[in-house]
Amino acid sequence: MRIASVLSTANRDPGEIAAELGPYHYLHTILEGTPNGIVVVSLTHLIIHANPAAIRFLAIPNSDFEGKSLQAVLGNNNGRLFDSIIEYFDSPDSKNKPEIRHEIEIIEDGDRCILNAVIVYPPAFPDYYLLYLIDITQQKKLEGKLRRRNAFFHNLIESSVDGIIAADMEGNIMLFNKSAHSLLGYNEEETRYKSAHSLLKYNEEETRPRLHVTGLYQEGVAFELIKQMRSDDFGGKGRLLRHKLVVKHKDGRDIPVSFSGGIIYDKEKEIATFGLFTDLRAMQQIEEDLEQTHNMLMQSEKMAGLGRLAAGVAHEINNPMSGIMLYANLIQEELGEDHELNEDLQTIIQEAERCKVIVADLLEFSHQTTYEMDLVELNDVIHKTITVLQHQPIFHNITVSMDLAEKLPPIYGNAIRLNQVVMNIIVNAAQAMDGHGRIKIISRCRANQDINEILITDSGPGIENELLEKIFDPFFTTKATGEGTGLGLSVSYAIVKEHKGSIRVQSSPGSGTTFTLRFPAVMETLTGENNE
Repeated sequence: MRIASVLSTANRDPGEIAAELGPYHYLHTILEGTPNGIVVVSLTHLIIHANPAAIRFLAIPNSDFEGKSLQAVLGNNNGRLFDSIIEYFDSPDSKNKPEIRHEIEIIEDGDRCILNAVIVYPPAFPDYYLLYLIDITQQKKLEGKLRRRNAFFHNLIESSVDGIIAADMEGNIMLFNKSAHSLLGYNEEETRYKSAHSLLKYNEEETRPRLHVTGLYQEGVAFELIKQMRSDDFGGKGRLLRHKLVVKHKDGRDIPVSFSGGIIYDKEKEIATFGLFTDLRAMQQIEEDLEQTHNMLMQSEKMAGLGRLAAGVAHEINNPMSGIMLYANLIQEELGEDHELNEDLQTIIQEAERCKVIVADLLEFSHQTTYEMDLVELNDVIHKTITVLQHQPIFHNITVSMDLAEKLPPIYGNAIRLNQVVMNIIVNAAQAMDGHGRIKIISRCRANQDINEILITDSGPGIENELLEKIFDPFFTTKATGEGTGLGLSVSYAIVKEHKGSIRVQSSPGSGTTFTLRFPAVMETLTGENNE
């Protein structure tokens, strides 16, 4: 007698079933008491028997169960499972196929029950198959919560403005967020974690090395960071707080960052390390700009005081120098060109003229001269200056290149004064290079076309750091005595300030010098022209 035929008789006394099953009675007891649902189904897909758990899961009374179609019991929402069953039994080698697994959903009175349905075809009893139903509703809820939580933490990490990097204790990258990619220049493929039996420093599909955490730092720094994390002296064991260091960009550049990180433990065992990298480049640029602004303010105050002093000195010297030149010329005319004192008188006249030039520069420096202001095209100023200078002997072995913006808005100023500024800088560059080298001039718009910028770069020997602070001081010069007054750059500084602009110098020994001039653009004129 087959077990299925005994079970298929509905509402029988348990004692009768036990008597008929005989030694199989204990199997029936397990079947009825298991917390998992079990449904016995004929090969025509009619339900023969369902245990109490299956009846509870499928929410259909026992009287409506037996003899009913499995398709009807599962409902339309779970048609995919029934289609798989049909396909399974239509196959000639179904006995050799693996079991069928599907997730199904039962909704009763608004309650949602998720079941893992497993179809098993027992070869010993080929006239029916079994449907196992395992309640995974709570598991799915927990999985959903865990998935949402993981998604939240993933989005939190990816949205961080700081670079976040984690690695296992072998140094293999496990986590590399978007900010870290942006900071260090690597792509996702280069930082993807691959589980691994190998060292993971190498991509087995390629021959090139894969990114390793030690490659993010200068040599030895990664091991020093681990050492500090293991110490109690830098924020507690397993932590390292606000440590300034330099990391390496993919292209080899050094990037200053503020680093905070730590070691992740599992039952006192070190399993990973992590680091948070805050880019300090913008902050350093702000600090440099503030320092430059402070220095420019101090320079302006110093220049203002010296300007007042220079104005007084210039007026006091100008008249005596005029007298000296007048009487020296008179004596020279009276004695004649052949007189033995003629050469000495000529020296007096030349030196007096040199003093007059210095006086003129002092008056320029102290704003004692007047001039007209008008709209000026900076590109025209540059072209005129180069035209004047290019035929001078000192420029014969100097290559001058220009990269000038095509549409440069005008500024409000005096072309002759601005020509003096550009000429002073270019002549100084030529003299610093001893007449051999390269000068590059760039003009461009900055700050959304509100600022016009001129960059003048030479390939000269550069300027020592201790001299940069004095470069715009009156009478400061590195030239030999008698070769310069030391007022050229001071006058240039004053002229730029009169034009509401700024002048900066960047240089280091052996790497040339760059002067940067910035002037406010006059945009209203362009707007008016467009309206016309």
